[in-house]
Amino acid sequence: MVESKSIQGVLIVIAITVMAAWLGVAVVTNQTETLLKVAGGTILAISLFLGRRIWLLLVFFMALNIPLLRGFNTTELGQGLFIGFSILLFLLRRLRLKTNFGELEVWMLIMVACILQAYLRNPVGLNVLGGSSVGARPYFVTALALLTGWILSVLVVPSNEIKWAMRLTILGTFVGLPISEVRTRAGLAALGTEVGEGRVAWLGATAQICLRWLVSKLSPFKALLNPLTLLVLLFGIAGSAASGYRNVVAASGLILVMGVYYHHGAAASVFSMVAAMLCIAMLAVVNVVSPLPGTMQRALSAFPGTWEERYVEDASSSTEWRVEMWKSALFTDHWIKNKLLGDGLGMTREELMRMQSLSAGGGDFARGTSGLTIQQENMMITGGYHSGPVQTVRTVGYVGLAFLLVAMVRVAVHMHRLILRARGTEWFPATLFLLAPNLVLPIQFTLVFGEFDAACKLLFFGIGLTRLMQNSLPIFHSAPVAARIEPSLGHRRKQPGLA
Repeated sequence: MVESKSIQGVLIVIAITVMAAWLGVAVVTNQTETLLKVAGGTILAISLFLGRRIWLLLVFFMALNIPLLRGFNTTELGQGLFIGFSILLFLLRRLRLKTNFGELEVWMLIMVACILQAYLRNPVGLNVLGGSSVGARPYFVTALALLTGWILSVLVVPSNEIKWAMRLTILGTFVGLPISEVRTRAGLAALGTEVGEGRVAWLGATAQICLRWLVSKLSPFKALLNPLTLLVLLFGIAGSAASGYRNVVAASGLILVMGVYYHHGAAASVFSMVAAMLCIAMLAVVNVVSPLPGTMQRALSAFPGTWEERYVEDASSSTEWRVEMWKSALFTDHWIKNKLLGDGLGMTREELMRMQSLSAGGGDFARGTSGLTIQQENMMITGGYHSGPVQTVRTVGYVGLAFLLVAMVRVAVHMHRLILRARGTEWFPATLFLLAPNLVLPIQFTLVFGEFDAACKLLFFGIGLTRLMQNSLPIFHSAPVAARIEPSLGHRRKQPGLA
């Protein structure tokens, strides 16, 4: 035994020495290729080490959301690794599975049918390595999300891993945000473009993840009583406003109202909205004495207040810019050929050539043939309408939009029931945190900001995550317990037998 361990130790030392020598030579000769090989080898080694826990790597990579090569990012990389290793583990009979077929799976199939019919009527080839819009890449990315959601929906995992999914989401977000910000700024600089209007995207994303964590742990009202949680709450609110994005302010508000609802009930959530209006009124008064930063005034310009005219006009012109595109898309036949069933994801080669011709014809603010600016026409061709419903009409038509809206609401209803079941148990924080994006998705997608492909990917992932929790959490393997929202702002009654 001792001799065997000695031999293993010698082999490990030899392997490390050879690897170090190879790295030393390779870094000198080809640094970029060497780093890619090392990164790839490290990821594969981690995947092998995780084994059946590979779904946690998927969660971490989705939270990272770092751009990689050819328009792909860590989300697609994580999905590819998860699908590949899950199939391998299934063939080796190393996965615990529980098949389900119910309403959630039906909605998944309906959305697949909507996308498939759009592709069959508007084929764009099989080039998945092209740009983010040209060719079959959008369909390939959506197919990855579909397979990911389906495999998640049949998995059974140790319940403690769900808590780790929450932690890895937070860690991945904080690791990925600065890297994504640097890469985005570098890309814009290479194109000779500045980051728009002084807005700070990473600040808004950081504020939102902090608020999600906060409301999953305790009530926003109770957060006012503790210095640490009060600091997190204030950062979440101030960071959302300071980002300069009105949609971030709206999303953060939805998260806080949702948190109040699940901790205290509907009446308290209405009270929280009134309190939020009073806080905005106080900020408007403060703005008279000591003007708030421009990004914050722009983000709050959707509410009545004492905001400077230049910021109000800037936000208003941005809204008018979008409304012009929406009217042209929905009320003319110039941009969407089939409004009933849609024109599919991405764009054809003819549309690409048209966009290139427009770009060569003048600056972004020059007028095109339709009366819109060239920048607007380019956005219309690529489907970037800055509106979830309008882009969905362009992709799968009014029929697909109706199915998508109902699917988002029904998935949110199933998640709502799951969260009520988890109230009063140790699984409540992780459940609320992980399902929060899908809970606010119907409102955010319809009234704030949304994109069809992003909504579908989140829908598929949400369905998979919901089923995984139902398969794995012990609260679904005990006798049903009636769960309800307490109407008062006082203590929360625990469910008997589940604590």
